[in-house]
Amino acid sequence: MSSHVAYFDNAATTFPKPNAVYDFADSFYRNSGGNIGRGGNALAVAAGEVASQAKDNLRVLYNCPTHEVVFTSSATEALNRILFGLGLKDGDHVFLSPFEHNAVTRPLNHLAKNTRVQLHVLPFDRNVLLPDMDNIKTYFEKNPPKLLVLTHASNVCGAILPVDDICKLAKHYGAKTVVDMSQTAGLLHLDLVSPTIDFAVFAGHKTLYSPFGIGGFICRKGTRLKPVFFGGNGIDSINQDLPDNIVQMEEIGSQNTYAVAGLKASTDWLLAHGMDKIREDEKVAFAKLLDLLEAYSALIVGKGMECERTGVVSALFEGYTPDEIEVILGRFGVSVRSGLHCAPYAHDFLGTLPAGTVRFSIGALTNENDFTQLEKALTLIKDSL
Repeated sequence: MSSHVAYFDNAATTFPKPNAVYDFADSFYRNSGGNIGRGGNALAVAAGEVASQAKDNLRVLYNCPTHEVVFTSSATEALNRILFGLGLKDGDHVFLSPFEHNAVTRPLNHLAKNTRVQLHVLPFDRNVLLPDMDNIKTYFEKNPPKLLVLTHASNVCGAILPVDDICKLAKHYGAKTVVDMSQTAGLLHLDLVSPTIDFAVFAGHKTLYSPFGIGGFICRKGTRLKPVFFGGNGIDSINQDLPDNIVQMEEIGSQNTYAVAGLKASTDWLLAHGMDKIREDEKVAFAKLLDLLEAYSALIVGKGMECERTGVVSALFEGYTPDEIEVILGRFGVSVRSGLHCAPYAHDFLGTLPAGTVRFSIGALTNENDFTQLEKALTLIKDSL
């Protein structure tokens, strides 16, 4: 077995990160790792400035200079704060795509059980993976949406959803709209200045290339949520009610200074390279991945999709379960992920329950050595059939 790990699990977390992320985060945490927003001492001020710079970088990436950026520990936490903070009531109609992650579906199913919120899965064409807009209009007319939640791209098959079009339609009915950019933040553009998207959620450790422990959401100034967590934020400490400002209300407790510093460094790197360049490089690498899998008898799930896609592909191998393929590839130093990928709705839609698929996902730093090692492992699998 090679000592080199050929990493094809970037949909779970990008690896490796750019060296600038490791270097800056480590140096900053060792020398200036103060508590963000806690006091006026030099270390706390330095940490606050880095957090502010990271937020400014996100605003530049998404061309939304006046929007608020709220940091949380993860996209999962951000989604929970939003979904439970919107104040959904009995009978409210909530629409979601068939590609949502459990970070969306589990909170919504909890709400449906406890408040009788009505959940509806939007109709998509199973062959081309595009939304059935005519049927969606009919659904919205019959059950006016209170909330629409959409992943920007599937973490199972990489399908990129036309979130702008669906959000615009939902806005005709006054719906709140949430777009989960966990798979796309730092990779794909999204018009956050448009009034059609109320909340855009990001996960730092994926296509933003930062460490674990940082996520959050972007929203317009003046946005309000009902608080889900309560605690100190370093501001107006004598008041036992949380402030109305959404950043001060949501950013309670001590933040992960290391992860914030890493996000600052990774967004510096993304801005220097440009999302368009990274996206083009990903397309080239993904075409190579797809050709390689098809050459070695892999059945590509969602092969007929007509939408754009990210560098994520799910596959099946005749004669093997997904778990067996993950184990075999792992023995040859190739990292993939098998199973349901925390997205049972997507696998139900794609027809890959209960075993799921083998997921291969590339990143900006996937290199030729990774592909060479994958090809050797696939050759051994094919020869054994």
